[in-house]
Amino acid sequence: MRKYSERIADDSVWITATPTPVALTLPFYITEAGHFWAEDGYAVKREMHDSFLFLYAMSGEGEVQTGDARFPLRPGQAAVIDCRAPHQYRCTAEPWEFSWIHFKGAGAQPLFDILYPGEVGAIPLQSPPAFESALAELLDKSRGNDIASGVEASAGMHRLFSTLLKSALAGEQPGQTAAHAKEIGAAVDFIRENYASPISVDDILRGIPLSKYHFIRVFRRVMGVTPYSYLTNYRITASKALLRTTDQPVSEIAAACGFLDTSNFIAQFKRHTGQTPTEYKRDFS
Repeated sequence: MRKYSERIADDSVWITATPTPVALTLPFYITEAGHFWAEDGYAVKREMHDSFLFLYAMSGEGEVQTGDARFPLRPGQAAVIDCRAPHQYRCTAEPWEFSWIHFKGAGAQPLFDILYPGEVGAIPLQSPPAFESALAELLDKSRGNDIASGVEASAGMHRLFSTLLKSALAGEQPGQTAAHAKEIGAAVDFIRENYASPISVDDILRGIPLSKYHFIRVFRRVMGVTPYSYLTNYRITASKALLRTTDQPVSEIAAACGFLDTSNFIAQFKRHTGQTPTEYKRDFS
C-alpha cells in the first residue's frame, strides 16, 4: 500500500507545521516542508497558495512555471516562487529528487524581491554539498514546535536566502554585475570621499565607461539601492555622528554632510529614520 496518494516514493518525507504565536512574529516561519522522490506524472498546479515556496533539486529534473517564467530545475539548482500567483511544477525526468519549503513571514517578500529583481528562474548553487547539508538541518528544525526551534528555523531561512543571493550574483553573465565590481567600487569610494560636496549622479559616474542607465541598474543589483540613494544614505549616516557628538546647529550639520537645503535634510532624515534630526539628537543626549 502506498504511503502517499501523490506520485512520490514511499520513503519521501512530508512535514507539516502549525506555527506558534511567537513563530508568527519572526521574519520567517515554515508551514510545510519535505524531501520528495517524484515519479513520472507528478505535478502540482495551483491558482493561489498563501505562501512562498523554496525548491531545490538533487537528481532527475523538474519544470517550474510561475507567471510568464518557465524553466527546468536540475540537480544543484534552486528556485523560490511566490505561490500567491498562479504556478505549477512537475517531474520531467524521474526520479526527481527535491527538497521544498513553504514559508511565510515579514521577511519573505523583501528578500524575494532582492533575490529576483527581474524574472524568476533557477539559481545554480556554488557549493551544492554544503548547501544540502544546511538544508537538511533546516528541514530537521522545521519539525520542532518550541520557541528555540522556531527562532533557529527563521535564522536558517535567512542563511538560505543569503547563500542563494551570493550564488545568483556569482552566476550572472559576464558584462553584468560580476564584471563591474571595479566600477562599483570606484563609485562607492567616490561617494565616501566626496559626500560633503554638492555632487550629482553624473559626478559619480564620471570616468566610468558605462552608460548611465546600465550602470545604475548594475549598481542597484549589487548594492541594493541606486547610486543617488546610496549617496543620500551615506550623508544621513554621517549626519548621525555629528548630531550625537557635536553641538553644531542642524543647518551646519546639513551643510557639512552635503545637503544644500536644511529643510530637505530634515525631510530626508525623517524619511530614513522616522525622526527629525532634533528628535534623534535628543534621544542620545
